[in-house]
Amino acid sequence: MKVAYLHILPLEYYPPACTFLDTLAAEKSVDVRVYTTCNLRGRKPYCNKSVTIDRGDAPNPGALRVLRLLTTIKWHVKTAFSLRRFQPDSIVYVEPHSAIAAWLFLRFFSGKARLYVHHHEFYEQRDFLRPGMQLPRIGNLKERQFLFPRAEWISQTNEDRLRLAMRDNPAISDTAWRVLPNYPPAEWCTKRDVNAAGWGQPVRLIYVGSASFEDTYIQEITRWASRYPKDIQLHICGYNVKADVFEWLDQQRFSNVTYEPDGCAYEELPSILTEFDIGLVLYKGNTTNFVFNIPNKVYEYLCCGLEVWYPTEMTSIKKFQGEHSLPLRELDFSNLVHFDSSDLQPLGRAPSRARDFTAEQAFDPLLAAMGVNERRARI
Repeated sequence: MKVAYLHILPLEYYPPACTFLDTLAAEKSVDVRVYTTCNLRGRKPYCNKSVTIDRGDAPNPGALRVLRLLTTIKWHVKTAFSLRRFQPDSIVYVEPHSAIAAWLFLRFFSGKARLYVHHHEFYEQRDFLRPGMQLPRIGNLKERQFLFPRAEWISQTNEDRLRLAMRDNPAISDTAWRVLPNYPPAEWCTKRDVNAAGWGQPVRLIYVGSASFEDTYIQEITRWASRYPKDIQLHICGYNVKADVFEWLDQQRFSNVTYEPDGCAYEELPSILTEFDIGLVLYKGNTTNFVFNIPNKVYEYLCCGLEVWYPTEMTSIKKFQGEHSLPLRELDFSNLVHFDSSDLQPLGRAPSRARDFTAEQAFDPLLAAMGVNERRARI
């Protein structure tokens, strides 16, 4: 079976995409070819000896707008021609950003591949009107007109986002819509259960991910932690953090706050996370996408034995908390003045439940839909 995986945004920025490719490539009956772009943030390039990777140029953020647009158009056209030569049995494309290449191949090159679609994010129609979204807007149009009606699988990362996507595409058969969560690899759950014996002193907090003053509560949680230099330690780890955040941290010099501007490699996260007690999710919920988001970090923190703190705005995490007996703590990060570190006690955890949220489990329905399981059984 020949599978083409279209992911125009650099793979290294999306660990769940890399985990899926590792899972798919482990199947000896599958020939996997990936079409992506070079990352410009110094991340270690994704590599798997069983995966052929075709990397196009990524638009230079400092280039003229027309040059960035031409670079992206070139990727779509080149990828479509490459698909014509490869003649895949199945195409998996990710996000409307990658949709034009799939549309060109299937519409103009008589492509016969079965089609599977996954979205990391949920986009409202007004989101496509933002600067820099011209081609994703066209990609979304081709999805609604041509790609979705022929797709065998269209997935979102949780039930709330899926419900919104189905609302926006009422003509598409209900049987095509699926949930594909961003779970971590099962091996992450074999790490030390850091909360099994309670928290030590000081209590150790970590934030991993993107951060800005506009979209996250990074300033609020840092100021709160700084009030308790003997009781709390906070570590911030992320490569996609706005420069003014680190500039502010440099100026403040909080004694109990440390940070790693270059982030860390995804495969190193389990050993790093197990040194902490609490994992932070800090999105403010400025968009529908963030309100109905369960970031992959939630599952990664849980699988590594951490309690998770999240903002009250994040409705989907709140729903997830109500459905599962796991250490999730909802906080009003905009008003932490009455939240005292001396009152903190671990919520406890149910280790067996956290181990239910693994990538291998999440990917199995998609692999079954693609027929990979049938080929595995014959081999």
